Amino acid sequence: MTTLRRRSALSLLSGGLAFLAGCSDTSDGNGSNTTGDGNGTDGAGESTDSIDGTLPSYASILPTTDRSEYFFGAIDVETMSTLLEDQGAQAGAEPTDPLVGNPVVVALLCSFGLTRLGSSAGFDAYNDNNETADGAEQFVYADGVYALVGSYDREGIATDLEDAGYALETDAEGYAVYSDSGSDEVVGIADDVYAYSYPNDGDSSADPVTSVERTVATAAGRREPNHEVDDDFDRLLRRGENDGITCCLYTDADQFDSETLSDDQASDEDSLQFEFAPFEGASGVHQQLSVPGDGSATARAVVSYGSDDLVDEERLESALGTEAEAVEFGTDGSTVEIDAEYGGEFARE
Repeated sequence: MTTLRRRSALSLLSGGLAFLAGCSDTSDGNGSNTTGDGNGTDGAGESTDSIDGTLPSYASILPTTDRSEYFFGAIDVETMSTLLEDQGAQAGAEPTDPLVGNPVVVALLCSFGLTRLGSSAGFDAYNDNNETADGAEQFVYADGVYALVGSYDREGIATDLEDAGYALETDAEGYAVYSDSGSDEVVGIADDVYAYSYPNDGDSSADPVTSVERTVATAAGRREPNHEVDDDFDRLLRRGENDGITCCLYTDADQFDSETLSDDQASDEDSLQFEFAPFEGASGVHQQLSVPGDGSATARAVVSYGSDDLVDEERLESALGTEAEAVEFGTDGSTVEIDAEYGGEFARE
């Protein structure tokens, strides 16, 4: 185990990301509404080039679903470490600009997910069999599942999970799924993914075994990832930046409805919430936040609409980039791109 990866994971388990939002944490990590089904592609560590851009390395673990709405968030281990080392930001106020706030909620979801991992009976199995190169690991939240994307000794994890009392639920080519009766945790493993989930108290119809299985089955190439079956979703991923912290909300309908935008919130009303209202009428939003470690930040958002006449740049300009030192909006057909820069004290004010 490398020093960087071990320090990042263990530090996050103590809730170290919470300072960026100026609040404690989210209550249960079930901020998004995503369930569904899917079906074969390459391993999770590969990216694909095209004239429209590059897919993120974790694209091939994002499963198809049977719902119109799709949400995921991701953060890389380098950004985790940068946030933890920036101790001067501990007293930062909650951001009111959704270009910053939405990615921060993703960071909090990931921090919460890692806290649950650290207290689970399977933590040692993950930690002792993690073969990911320094700085290469990604943490993804999608379809109600927390997933670490990197390189893992799948057989070693399987043996250690069984020794820890986990029961085998599914044993398939390239992946396996286990459950822990004591905590109701479900764990899925593939060569490139360690995934886990829990029953959702707010949605009794959500089955963590099903959700985890389709995640690792997708990673193992046994199911199609969402970007392979939905060209608009693929285009949104390729057009966005995918380092740092990523937050993506998408619908295969012409536009989000108001219920979708209000439901995709972190569930603790006292904590920082997702704010998607500026994107009403759009069909996809891909946000990215980079935090280089000097207190400054850059944010980029790609907002896609079902047609040119649905584009509402005035709504976007009135609500986004409100805390930025500089912000630019550019419209290209049915897509609006936003770039914003935040000064060196943005996280400390």
